[in-house]
Amino acid sequence: MANWVKAVLGLAGICLVILLLDSATDALAAMLHSLLTAAPRVQVGTDTSTGVFAVIDQLIRTYVTAHSTSLPISASTVWQLVGIFGLIGGFARSSGARITWTAWGAASIAMVWDAAPDEGRTIVTGLAVLAWTAASALALRGLTLRPAFFTHIHNAGHQIEPHIHLPAPALQKR
Repeated sequence: MANWVKAVLGLAGICLVILLLDSATDALAAMLHSLLTAAPRVQVGTDTSTGVFAVIDQLIRTYVTAHSTSLPISASTVWQLVGIFGLIGGFARSSGARITWTAWGAASIAMVWDAAPDEGRTIVTGLAVLAWTAASALALRGLTLRPAFFTHIHNAGHQIEPHIHLPAPALQKR
């Protein structure tokens, strides 16, 4: 087959892949938009969480609801999806997801601090830090602060091939 035919077929294949990816991203964006707009808005007093988790969860929901009244989607649902992405992606050792997890945790702690009443602010923020730290054991597993040193020792060195030269035996005359 001629080189120009190969080039034309390769270029047509690449264009087809680009068109398929473009339409797939449009379909994915439409699906995600319909999923996020179909999620019901979370009212502050209607969730069913209990215990220590409820204290932290209620404060975060209160903060998110108070600061996202004009958004067309449920900000609480988006906040939970970002947290799940950071947790699962961090467990899978994705650096971007680990950064997302860290920023999500820091922002959650700041929300708890801001939404908590003055008399219990330190205790509730401490509980939020402990809960986030416990969950970080999964999201940040395998993460080390030690610098990685990669040393490659190649000891093959110069190969010396032994050469033994034996003189040819003298032929005897008879």
